[in-house]
Amino acid sequence: MSKDSDQPAKAPKQFKLGHLRNLNQVIVALGKTIRAMADGNLDSQVGSRICNGLGIMRQCLETQTLDRLGERLDQLEGARGESVSCIARS
Repeated sequence: MSKDSDQPAKAPKQFKLGHLRNLNQVIVALGKTIRAMADGNLDSQVGSRICNGLGIMRQCLETQTLDRLGERLDQLEGARGESVSCIARS
């Protein structure tokens, strides 16, 4: 009696990262890449290159966020200084 079935074997899922629009998505993609390398679904050399690229993206997004926060802080300090000077004049 044969144990072979007529059903075709499932092909392994292709590794995909999806959208990388914000810092959280990049961090999730890093974790997904590392897990795929650990499972053997992704070659370690390819995975390390992906991780390097994702690390660079993460740094860029963090720098961009810090720059925006710095600009906002400067605006708030400027507005606070204007309100303080208006109170002092009264």
